[in-house]
Amino acid sequence: MTKAPKRSARAASGSASSAPLPDFVPVALRGRHDGWTPERQTEFIEALAECGCVDAACRRVGLDPSSAYRLRRRVDAQSFRQAWDFALSYAIRRLSDAAFSRAINGVSRPVFYQGEQIGERRHYDERLTMFLLRYRDAPRYGKWLDGMVTTERYDGRAIDLSKMVHRVEEDAYYRDFGQVPRRHEPIRQTHLVMPDELDAMRAHAEARHQAAEQQPAAREEEADWQAYLDTLGPDAGEDRSGGESGGT
Repeated sequence: MTKAPKRSARAASGSASSAPLPDFVPVALRGRHDGWTPERQTEFIEALAECGCVDAACRRVGLDPSSAYRLRRRVDAQSFRQAWDFALSYAIRRLSDAAFSRAINGVSRPVFYQGEQIGERRHYDERLTMFLLRYRDAPRYGKWLDGMVTTERYDGRAIDLSKMVHRVEEDAYYRDFGQVPRRHEPIRQTHLVMPDELDAMRAHAEARHQAAEQQPAAREEEADWQAYLDTLGPDAGEDRSGGESGGT
């Protein structure tokens, strides 16, 4: 038995494949022009990566599927088995594309009347659509959301849209007057407030309100003190603590 030279899975005779298949060593078999030659093994792997179907890949190389499985079971066919599995993993992308196509475009089903086909209607599989959304857009439709408590307001999207429309209108007026629109901060999504969050927001608002009330009073007190110092003459322009210490 002669050892077959190492060949690349991309180096198929004939058609060129875009599948990024790994290099593998074809199984060394007795020389038969109508059997699993190294060229046919490579062509089979490339065909399997394209279609994802063992029967179709075997038809492509003109051999029986049962012989392909027998070759796969051989002890010395480790590289062939690995390339086979890799090809199926790559072909799953085609299945994903086909599933997306069915979910978006639907599947035509014939309509019969009295034994004759009179037309067809398009069927959309909503379960397939939800499956694709759940696993391909998990942040918005993932299963993890089932255990979450929603905090979104029932009219939150409408409020957010109104804010965005207002920004667009404001920017348009800026441009009409030849001015550069001001930079906007990202809009936080309008959501329901949980009880503990509401208490924290109320405490924060109360603290800001008290600080705002104290600032005008402090400024007014400072102005009154400065006016009093002005009445005492030029030597009285000390700060409050200095004035008090100098009088004792």
